[in-house]
Amino acid sequence: MSGFSNRQLKKLTRPVDAANVYKRNRDGRELSYIPGWLAIAEANAIFGYAGWDRQTIHLEKLFDRSAHDSTMCGYTARVRIVVRAGQVVITREGTGYGYGVARLATDAHEKALKAAETDATKRALATFGNRFGLSLYRGARPASMPPKAAQEGH
Repeated sequence: MSGFSNRQLKKLTRPVDAANVYKRNRDGRELSYIPGWLAIAEANAIFGYAGWDRQTIHLEKLFDRSAHDSTMCGYTARVRIVVRAGQVVITREGTGYGYGVARLATDAHEKALKAAETDATKRALATFGNRFGLSLYRGARPASMPPKAAQEGH
């Protein structure tokens, strides 16, 4: 038994509202995603403000470069989500990446760290279902590849 109430299970299986799905292009692929603030708001609405915790368990700087008048850097983060569902405690983890570029090095690092933590949080929450964007992960493929070929692994 999951420990989730029927109300929580119903909310977890509901699809993401299309108005909250954003799109961006990366390396020739169109990616769909929900913003970090929405994932956190959904977690509060479904699990309750005191029903879940987020812990950043690992941060790692991948690179740091300064050139001319700006700094760019990248970080990875690992986040643990702990949800209390009745008498059951559910733990999920996610890994994310963040990139930052700014005139001030401190600003670049802050952007990259926040982006990595947010990405990891969204990935961990997505394991709880569609309400956190799980359904957005299916069908990710290069824009030039037809859907049938992508399904066949070509």
